[in-house]
Amino acid sequence: FQQNLQVCPSTFDALLQTIEGDPVFIATGPFDQFPVESQLAITLFHLGHFGNAASVESVAQWAGCSAGAVVVLTCRVIQAVMACHDLTIHQPNAEEKECAKQWVEAVSCPAWRDGYCMVDGTLVPLSDKPSLCGEGYYDQKSNYSLSVTVVNMPDCRIIDYVAGHCGSAHDSMVFAESSLASNPEVWFAPNEFVWADSAYAL
Repeated sequence: FQQNLQVCPSTFDALLQTIEGDPVFIATGPFDQFPVESQLAITLFHLGHFGNAASVESVAQWAGCSAGAVVVLTCRVIQAVMACHDLTIHQPNAEEKECAKQWVEAVSCPAWRDGYCMVDGTLVPLSDKPSLCGEGYYDQKSNYSLSVTVVNMPDCRIIDYVAGHCGSAHDSMVFAESSLASNPEVWFAPNEFVWADSAYAL
């Protein structure tokens, strides 16, 4: 299950429960839609593979449906997931902050408890060199990729992110475009800070 869909069954069930009530899954034409769980599984398989394995035809063969259905239901699931964006990714409240600070203090020391979140960048590999400005996507690991910066709490909940930069972009530059970096007064009380490695400027 996890090898095919890139998530464990409990994560799949939680995601299904979150999106299954979206109006996008209500059939408006003469034919019924696939069950929502099938649409989600096919989409996760599609997004979790690259190269030849991610071609629409390969996904359709794995799923036992048409290539056109793969395209339609992938778009449908992405639309339903994006509708949940602000419910999931948002600034933590005072209680969530305090819980994170208690964890930081427990694993470090009282002086560092105000660092309630962490930031780091990751690279999302592309299957091919982009035709437009392709060299800009060539990263330090000798792949063509996109750069994504994620800010998360100790429980791994994402509270801010920046996506879409080319792989050669420096983590510090990408982070500068986050809400966290551009509006620190909104995110941080006096003495609060974000944990980061040496790739990030003070």
